[in-house]
Amino acid sequence: MMLGKRGQLAVLGVIFALIIFVILWALFFGAWVNTWSQQMITVNGLTGVEAFLIANMNLWIGVGVLIGAVSVAYAGGGR
Repeated sequence: MMLGKRGQLAVLGVIFALIIFVILWALFFGAWVNTWSQQMITVNGLTGVEAFLIANMNLWIGVGVLIGAVSVAYAGGGR
């Protein structure tokens, strides 16, 4: 079964958006989330599982992006 141009553009759009997101995350948002999470742990005195989950927030966001990209690819990305 061949995909039409519309299906190919949807895949290219998802790939392009994912690349832009990764670049922006590496340049700006990753450091911002890291600073925010360190401040949250310090100010609120978090320990244990709470501190672990907050300290690894960049990891959880990365896992969410990966799951989202796989979901879009599995679902077809469009109509």
